[in-house]
Amino acid sequence: MTIQKQLNDLQITPKSHPSHYMLHKYWGRKPYNLISEYISIFTKPGDTVIDPFMGSGGVVIEANKMFRKGIGVDLNPMACLIVNETLKRNVNYNKLKEEFNKIIDSIPEEVINLTYTKDHKGNLQLIDNAVWEHGNLTRIKYYTDGARTLKDADKFDQTNVKSAKKMLQKYHNLGVIDYPKDEIMTYVKRSGKSHIYELFTDRNLLIAAFFMSGIRDVKDKNIRESLTLIFTSALPNFSSMIPGNAATVNGRSGWQISKFWVPKIHTEKNAINSLKLRLTKYINGKKEINELSTDTEYRVINRSSENLSNISAKSVDYVFTDPPYGDSISYFALSSFWTTWLDYSVDYTNEIIYDPYRNKREEDYSLRLDKAFSQVHRVLKDGRYMSFTFHNRHIKFWKIVIDAVYKAGFELINVKWVDQAVASGTQGINRNNTLKGDFVYTFKKLNESLYQHSIVNGEKIIDKTIEKLLKKNSHVTTSKLYEALIPEIIKDQAYYDSNGKLLDIDKYISKKYEYKLQKDGYYGWSV
Repeated sequence: MTIQKQLNDLQITPKSHPSHYMLHKYWGRKPYNLISEYISIFTKPGDTVIDPFMGSGGVVIEANKMFRKGIGVDLNPMACLIVNETLKRNVNYNKLKEEFNKIIDSIPEEVINLTYTKDHKGNLQLIDNAVWEHGNLTRIKYYTDGARTLKDADKFDQTNVKSAKKMLQKYHNLGVIDYPKDEIMTYVKRSGKSHIYELFTDRNLLIAAFFMSGIRDVKDKNIRESLTLIFTSALPNFSSMIPGNAATVNGRSGWQISKFWVPKIHTEKNAINSLKLRLTKYINGKKEINELSTDTEYRVINRSSENLSNISAKSVDYVFTDPPYGDSISYFALSSFWTTWLDYSVDYTNEIIYDPYRNKREEDYSLRLDKAFSQVHRVLKDGRYMSFTFHNRHIKFWKIVIDAVYKAGFELINVKWVDQAVASGTQGINRNNTLKGDFVYTFKKLNESLYQHSIVNGEKIIDKTIEKLLKKNSHVTTSKLYEALIPEIIKDQAYYDSNGKLLDIDKYISKKYEYKLQKDGYYGWSV
């Protein structure tokens, strides 16, 4: 069966991430079975697969499971830590627990006491969760013999809040602890917070600082790195970025949007409980991946994909990647939530992204992608294939990415649309008008450039596509529209409007069509 027929016949139902992919949060993860399906089509055991924009490492991990040699390249040191820790073998879990407990036990008693409240009899009870409203602690939840109890924050609790602030200052001035003073980068700033430390309550900031200080004292490098991953994976869970419910004193789990956002009503989870939970999840995830991973060689390279000089020319059998989505996700700025706690040197200058606040605009994004795909072309064997996932509502980013691929010497042979297994972080809280899947574009390596600069009007393609969709349906959702539209625009390289300017799809359809709540309860476009 030919490659083209295999791709045409390919039907993928995305699966949710198993435990070993949940060791740490990261953005833009693709369904692991999507990656493995593509690897199986284009390679055989022993072949080499590379992902030049590795992220959380799905390609390297799946390649390893399938006895392929995986190479992952990423300039973000956080990505490298996540992938190395996921595939690292022979973790001594008993030693890990021992060092973890030593760190917890080393936290001063007066700091630990801040995590308690008093019940109606005056007995101390460990706080499970608390809710803050408009900067004030208002409600607390604790458990006694498994029974949940809710209470309003009282004088004892408010005194602890004040004591936490004083202790934080005291231990910091003594040089016992340190915590990030870094400013939040403009692109991810929201809700008026200007520094990383403002994303935590003083109580949880204290515990985080003591825990990180304890990690630095661990002599075993292997254990120290595992504890580092456990620590950073727990940080979002006991940050102030989780919306809270004052009535139930609960909070949504996880990081709701890809910004640094502290809701006006937010949760304060018990930091030590969060760390213990992440220890358990780490061990369970590691045990799972150890049953699946192999001894096959893999490489994790912390550098920019603009320079792959340490990889031999024509040594790679297949490329599967997920290039930066223009302005969709600011990976480095978001990762600063973790890296500012660590002794990492982060090369923000060479990040491939569109971020006007750092003067990284279309030209910089384009030049860097040109270099990256040129390097990918160099290391890929002749006649072999590259697949990548991508979505963005802005044509300018599609044009930049596709142009870079064509300039490098690739030919488009197939486009597939794959739905998401779970909603992505970029969709945020309002998901009505967002894309709910990814395109998978597959290219074949040629030894000539197919790039041609021409101005083709894409407005007619939009009208034709919407007309076709509305013949079958009374309306069309944004996601379904883009799913049908983008491949047609890319195929004809119709990136421009009738005035010769870059096409703005949203602006054009807003003029001609109406977006509203339909009878079926969903939002969509109609005439």
